[in-house]
Amino acid sequence: MTVSKAFWKIALKNIGTIITYTVILIMFGTMNISSGSTTTSYEAKKPSIVIFNHDEKVGVTKNFIEYLEKNAKIKDGYEDDDRLKDALFYDDVMLVIEIPENFHQDIALGKNPEIKTRSSAGYAAELAKVVVNRYLTVAQAYAAINLSEEDLASKIDGALETSTKVDVNSEVDTSKYSKPTRYFSFANYTILACVITIICLIMSSFNRLEIRKRNLVSRIELKKMNLILLRNCCIYALAAWVFYVLLGFIVLGFDTIWNLHGLLYAANALVFTACATTIAYLISRIVFNSGAINGIMNVVALGSSFLCGAFVPAEYLPESVLAIAHIMPSYYYIDANNKIMEMQNTSFETVWPILLNMIIVFCFCVLFVIVANIISKKKQKIA
Repeated sequence: MTVSKAFWKIALKNIGTIITYTVILIMFGTMNISSGSTTTSYEAKKPSIVIFNHDEKVGVTKNFIEYLEKNAKIKDGYEDDDRLKDALFYDDVMLVIEIPENFHQDIALGKNPEIKTRSSAGYAAELAKVVVNRYLTVAQAYAAINLSEEDLASKIDGALETSTKVDVNSEVDTSKYSKPTRYFSFANYTILACVITIICLIMSSFNRLEIRKRNLVSRIELKKMNLILLRNCCIYALAAWVFYVLLGFIVLGFDTIWNLHGLLYAANALVFTACATTIAYLISRIVFNSGAINGIMNVVALGSSFLCGAFVPAEYLPESVLAIAHIMPSYYYIDANNKIMEMQNTSFETVWPILLNMIIVFCFCVLFVIVANIISKKKQKIA
């Protein structure tokens, strides 16, 4: 049996492994895409507040209450203090405001009357405080110029109703590429698992002592046999890359990644697949036991996926974890995917950081091959 036939025969025996990791990519990759879906609109939720007004509802006090009614949800029926405490605890009420006596007069005179507040914990309570502080800041600023209460209320309304127009100059809707980014980043695990497992199992079969002895007395030279094995490993890895890229087209939709962004995702995945092949080549030179291969593969594939942002986005990971992740090729692969998503145009400034990450991953390839060759030379003598 030729070396190539033996290679593919062993690969076909492990087809179940390939199918398993492909199913994992489809299941969890799709779930990852769906859970990270984005929206293009945002509607602010008004915080619920309770107002206890100890002043006359005139002038600035009336204006303040009307402002709060526009920007918050006013709740009544909380005169009982115990009930109010329960409402704050369970976030039914975010903020309680007590407007003091003579509030409207003190504001008009330029004083700084104290408004007592009680709040629940969380973001909504802070938002309610911002709403209150915004009014008070504007009111005190206009009170400094000695206006009548009527004019003061009018000036406050005019300032608070002023809005800012925001123009988005982005030429590309980056949210469109969030799904491809998550798919190809999650594929970090699948590519590593499939490539490392299959190649290492095949190489371990050829590295068995009785097989090595038989090969030494065969017609084919050891160097030639290694070249044939390396060639078939590259063919297998290339086939795996083509398969997962085509699967991405099916899962994500042809129109989504049939563009420059999609080409960069595919190129980045190709470089990383080459890196996974060299990792497998290195492991196969260190470990000959097929039972240990699965354990090493899980450490490499799962460890790098968790640490580098394949499973959990990098922005949610601690700085200490990301510092460790920098020594792994997966970090630069996933970071390149994120940069592709954020790319607004095809200028050198936007494409170069992506290419730089690919170059770094390729440097890892060279490093792994050099280390593997050094180890291989030391183990040339048969035990």
